[in-house]
Amino acid sequence: MHDGVRKATQSPPPGRPSWVGRDDLPLVYLGWGQRDFHSDPLPLHFDQGTHYFVLLRGTIRVTTGDSTHAIQAPVALLVDPDCAFGITQSDPGTAEILVWVWRGSAALPELRPESGGFVKLALRHGPLDSLADLHSRCRNEVSLADACLPRSLVALRELVEIEILRASRPSPATRDVRWNLARAWMMNNLALRAPVPALCDYLRMTPSTLHRFFVNQSGSAPGCYFRQLKMREARRLIHEEGWQVKAAAYHLGYRHPNDLSRALAACRTTTDKPLEHP
Repeated sequence: MHDGVRKATQSPPPGRPSWVGRDDLPLVYLGWGQRDFHSDPLPLHFDQGTHYFVLLRGTIRVTTGDSTHAIQAPVALLVDPDCAFGITQSDPGTAEILVWVWRGSAALPELRPESGGFVKLALRHGPLDSLADLHSRCRNEVSLADACLPRSLVALRELVEIEILRASRPSPATRDVRWNLARAWMMNNLALRAPVPALCDYLRMTPSTLHRFFVNQSGSAPGCYFRQLKMREARRLIHEEGWQVKAAAYHLGYRHPNDLSRALAACRTTTDKPLEHP
């Protein structure tokens, strides 16, 4: 134990969003939003529980005892209750954060810091939306303050840990599965005129996450990829299956055959990246 260092949750200054729990709840503290740790540093302290700190954007400096660590987003830190730590920034600027302080140790062994230490996990961008959603759900739950609150918080803590663990691990198999699902969904819905919102709902992705996902997988935005699939299917129906342009147009959701003819003509001069064969 460091002499003179408090064992207490450090609440931010007035005006900063936060929540402090009752002694009978498994959740001690919630914090979120943007904070300039250069002008508003977090002093060296011990927390009353395991500190889950997710840095969404920015760069900070974390001090633990006599060591200082430069931390760049996106990253998660899990700090043991017996680890004194503080947070600063070298230069003025805002860091975007999500903070939970839970009583006791993490349930997942992979996230459990050694006594007096901390765990640092680099995160991937995609699952950060899930973590932000879980933080929002925790805030909603504590606002209810009903008899179910302790049990709901225990369940939410496990979900938070699972999402942190998922975000810290490369998952090529999962990406392949989701990519196959996305392409199969598009092939089964080529008549849609606005596929991107529906595909976001199907894959449970935000539009920005879906865009990054498609660019990473194919080099094309989802709308562009969909148009290329549609044109390839149109050519297959007309040139290989012998369909009339009118029949192919209506089958693929066009209001008029001329719309398909124009799309096929434009496709011959487009700069879109060619599709790989499935």
